[in-house]
Amino acid sequence: MGVNMPRTGLSKEEIIEKAATLANEKGLSYLSVTTLSEYLGIRKPSLYNHVKSIDDLHYKLMIYGWKKVSDEIVAGIDSTSPKEKLKNYGIACYRFSMENPGVFEAMLWYNKYSDETLLEATEGLYSFFFEQTDSLGIDREVANHLLRTYRAFLEGFIMLQIHNSFGNPISIDESFEISMNVLISGMEQYRR
Repeated sequence: MGVNMPRTGLSKEEIIEKAATLANEKGLSYLSVTTLSEYLGIRKPSLYNHVKSIDDLHYKLMIYGWKKVSDEIVAGIDSTSPKEKLKNYGIACYRFSMENPGVFEAMLWYNKYSDETLLEATEGLYSFFFEQTDSLGIDREVANHLLRTYRAFLEGFIMLQIHNSFGNPISIDESFEISMNVLISGMEQYRR
């Protein structure tokens, strides 16, 4: 199972990248200090030089995922319409999560941690969302509630899809797109 890598010189970033790969391939519940050290071809004590525990590993994986979503996905959205930007973010987040199911599951532990690193990792996403709701003329207090709704829809839909919980044979992508349209159109009733 191990990867042919040099036993020395692994950076923290490389370890998290490999942890992400393993979690995506086998599932977050499969990821442990033991399975990761075997995957890396190093001894567990060497891995403990970079991660303190499985909880610390999950935390680092969560930060890794939120930074990717906040930095790469938000930066890649190209539109002038706030509604299109919200829709395109949802679609990009959905695609990212389907390609990175283990990382996505780690990202769900968002409220288990509260520190400056997490705030920095998610700052771009929140700023992006509020820029769009501000452009739509939605009061910030209401926008905070809408953010919860948006997040709940994305995370719930994605988790159902990752766990193959949609039994109806109709197109899941089409269901996602229709749902995103309904969600974003519904936000408009809260314009000032």
